Amino acid sequence: MTPRNVNYYRHDQASTEQILDRVIAPLYEASHADVITNPFYSSERFIERVRGYLKAPGFEIVIAHIEETPVGQAFGYALPATAGWWEGLTTPVPAGFTTETGDRTFAFNELMVVPQWQGKGVAHALHNELLRGRREERATLLVREDNASAQAAYARWGWQKIGKLRPYPDAPHFDAMVLPLPLPD
Repeated sequence: MTPRNVNYYRHDQASTEQILDRVIAPLYEASHADVITNPFYSSERFIERVRGYLKAPGFEIVIAHIEETPVGQAFGYALPATAGWWEGLTTPVPAGFTTETGDRTFAFNELMVVPQWQGKGVAHALHNELLRGRREERATLLVREDNASAQAAYARWGWQKIGKLRPYPDAPHFDAMVLPLPLPD
């Protein structure tokens, strides 16, 4: 059950840039301590990726606060018609599956909660808050193959695995998942 004293704040591109170093990066570092020494998961690479996401259409982030303290975040953007998102797919999918129109798919880039608030419903609430009201017909995300708790949570929330995807040449393979939108009420 989600704690009652959690507040969720939405940010667009401009306001996200203003809190990147003092809120977003520290939340990432706290929630990714187990992998942050890997160059692909370094804080610097994360910030670089976020700056790229900020340029995408429909970027949005939701940050969970308990009292005045940020405890988690979720963000993503609408895949443009020219998106390269599916280029790293290493699993065959049906014809047309990877076709983007600019309003077909929401890329759910990140969902993270600091360790002391994990397992308390904050991640699921962030997930729903970010996806609520999205106009796209589906969402997609990448989840680490070794992240069993995230894999289980996404399956409970209705996500379906569609294959393996390697988003960058130096990245590990991730499980690619999709979820129909809109979310049920």
